Amino acid sequence: MVISWILNTLNHDIRDSVLYAETAQNLWNELNFRYGQASGARVYQLQKNLCQISQGSSDIATYFAKMKSNWDELNATNLIPSCTCGAAHAFARREEDQRLIQFLVGLNPSYDMIRSNILMMLPPSLYRSCLWDLDTK
Repeated sequence: MVISWILNTLNHDIRDSVLYAETAQNLWNELNFRYGQASGARVYQLQKNLCQISQGSSDIATYFAKMKSNWDELNATNLIPSCTCGAAHAFARREEDQRLIQFLVGLNPSYDMIRSNILMMLPPSLYRSCLWDLDTK
């Protein structure tokens, strides 16, 4: 039943190439192997989009939604492997901090005071490691 459902959702040409998979797991693994890999060009485009997004005439919610959609797609392409040493948690925290900086960089100048207050709350190690010059944005 699951195999039938998956096959019915596929394009005709793709369906024909996986039609004889014996189990749903095999079918899914085959499709994931072929089409589940992140394209370097797509990752590049997402990173480029993130660098170019700024608040402009958008409200905060719309600006954040633009950023978040790119972050979410990047997350899908860059999975952090699970581990027991706590490194994955450290990487996730670092990524959150970097996203906060990205968000602050694109805010309009009318938020300069709020941005400064937030930056004063950040750990000095994060602030020093930031590659963006907030004063030029």
